[in-house]
Amino acid sequence: MRWKRIKLVPITKPGKDNSEDVTKFCPISLINIGGKVLEKLLINRINHHVFSHNYMNKYQYGFTSQKSTTDAAMTVKNVVTDGLTAGDVLVIVSFDVKGAFDAAWWPAILKGLRAYECPNNLFNLARSYFTQRSAYLTNNNYRIQREVRKGCPNDRVAVRVSGTYSIIKN
Repeated sequence: MRWKRIKLVPITKPGKDNSEDVTKFCPISLINIGGKVLEKLLINRINHHVFSHNYMNKYQYGFTSQKSTTDAAMTVKNVVTDGLTAGDVLVIVSFDVKGAFDAAWWPAILKGLRAYECPNNLFNLARSYFTQRSAYLTNNNYRIQREVRKGCPNDRVAVRVSGTYSIIKN
């Protein structure tokens, strides 16, 4: 199925041209337009279900419509101000999980959809979306293709339309 096949295009990160480290590349995922449309529809329907049933935590700022890092910073500022005014002891812990999207485990995502009472048609579409996916990389004389069993495509996805590529930010 073409819409389940991703072509990886490694783009060299700025300033890393002479590095031998594999992390010098930012992998861009090329997917055909049908796959990209299906992804957007699936995401929109899942988000609609989650938000319409108030399953999303009000302090979720990342990947949430109408919320930004500024909103998150202002919330922290308000909590700190209120805490200091009340004489509380405050501890702020922040962490960034490197490669979190690369490690997104599909069975856990599906389990979460079930736990949030996702409608069967949407759940079945998500389950199908996570099966028989592959990614390939072509370089000069060789092509490597692997089955994909976890993770999410890079957030900059290029869509091939009529022989040209355009970058779309999720």
